[in-house]
Amino acid sequence: MTTPVTSRIPTPGDLAALRPAPKPTAPAVQRTAHRPAAPTAEAKPKLPARPRLSAEEAIAPGQLKTEEHFRKFFLFGLRRSGMPAHARLVGHDLVWRASHATGRISPNLNPSSEVLAHATGLTTGQVDVALQVLHTRGWLHHRVLQTGPRAGQSVPRLTIPAAALEDIRAWLSQKPATGLAR
Repeated sequence: MTTPVTSRIPTPGDLAALRPAPKPTAPAVQRTAHRPAAPTAEAKPKLPARPRLSAEEAIAPGQLKTEEHFRKFFLFGLRRSGMPAHARLVGHDLVWRASHATGRISPNLNPSSEVLAHATGLTTGQVDVALQVLHTRGWLHHRVLQTGPRAGQSVPRLTIPAAALEDIRAWLSQKPATGLAR
């Protein structure tokens, strides 16, 4: 007994064989000749002029206003910073170990590279490089304790660079309010 012939669902290869190949378009030189002119400076909206920060001022710790929350602004800044992923991951881990209001990491909770490597899944070498990136870009500062049993010990402190803080404020001022209070 034979089975009846049923139509099968066509594959992309079957459909490609049915359609003719597209004809080549004109060379790129001819296409660019018909483009409209670029908008002039008058057509672009004027942005408010911001003072240009020097490199030293840009990585200096920014000053939060009283209504600005450190952890929220630090996380916004980390996401918008353009740093390598490993540095952002280590910074994200450190922010949860730090004080939510100040960014200070307690000397008792000061994590070693091995602890951060275990927590993030990176190697200790990758963690050391990430810490160095955070430090050179102004997101991590080391302070030396002056008093107490750990006097002279260096502990990290998270900071938001001034340039990143300005960027966050500009971004938040342009973002429409969602009505969620956080």
